[in-house]
Amino acid sequence: MTSSSASEAELLLQREQVEADFRDGWVPRDVDEPRVLTDSAYTAARKIVEEGGWTGLDRSTIQAVRNGARPGDPLPQERKPFIDRVTNVQVIIIGSGPEGRVAVLFSHDHFPGIRFGHRLSLPSDRDARLALLWLKEQIETGALHRMMRDQPVPDDAGIIWTMAS
Repeated sequence: MTSSSASEAELLLQREQVEADFRDGWVPRDVDEPRVLTDSAYTAARKIVEEGGWTGLDRSTIQAVRNGARPGDPLPQERKPFIDRVTNVQVIIIGSGPEGRVAVLFSHDHFPGIRFGHRLSLPSDRDARLALLWLKEQIETGALHRMMRDQPVPDDAGIIWTMAS
């Protein structure tokens, strides 16, 4: 199979995988076990609370430290949305035959009333599984905000297509 087309079965499987990512959200590794604030997580969170910056810690751990949690204290069990502030997600297949692609339609809290769309890489592309993570990274690092500065025009269905691959 070349990267110029995908079978209907491949597109359906890709659509199911993308839907599962959005449905299940970000799941901490220890979601089925009681979570406890470790010494190292506490130290990292204190640094973020005091100095700011980036960390791989989840927000609930940082918030627990802000609220006074100490090492050994229980942490909340929670799932997070796959992409922060993205809602009303619909995963569809657009086009047919060699032009078929999986696309994600979504809204974003910072742009009420606007519907965005993103075409994913073909399932046969080498980095197809990473395409959704790249979308997540782009949105969470401000790509929609940068794009919206130029006031893009929606298509006939009212969708603003972003970061097309």
